[in-house]
Amino acid sequence: MSKKGNLIFYKYRHLIIAIFIVIIVIIIDIICENYAKNSIEKINGNIEKIDKIFENNQEEYKVQELEKLSDNAIKEWEKREEILVCFIEHEDVEKINVNLNVLNVEIKSRDWGDAKSTTSETKHLVKYLNGKYKLSLQNIF
Repeated sequence: MSKKGNLIFYKYRHLIIAIFIVIIVIIIDIICENYAKNSIEKINGNIEKIDKIFENNQEEYKVQELEKLSDNAIKEWEKREEILVCFIEHEDVEKINVNLNVLNVEIKSRDWGDAKSTTSETKHLVKYLNGKYKLSLQNIF
């Protein structure tokens, strides 16, 4: 490299390093956002199925299916919770964890009124969590 090339590199090296760091941060954020999105979609899928069963307003709900769906949601959440806590606020993760466990208890005790409201609340928390950590200009500034 010529002397002029070295001078330009040294003059702008801080800018080059800063741009490189910003690119790395954005790539890591995209990876974390994709993982969170996939995790939340899996949980949301089970919650949506539970909600559809409740929307039918039947006298006898499909108890076995409801218990299976709530158990699957809890197992899936527990598998992903440890990693999600690394880049999502603990309070948000705990709220969903508590709601899923409360929903499971309400379904097993056949307390349908409370289970419906807990399902609705959990759906709103999951949607909120999904939008809160999306990469956007509003979240950056």
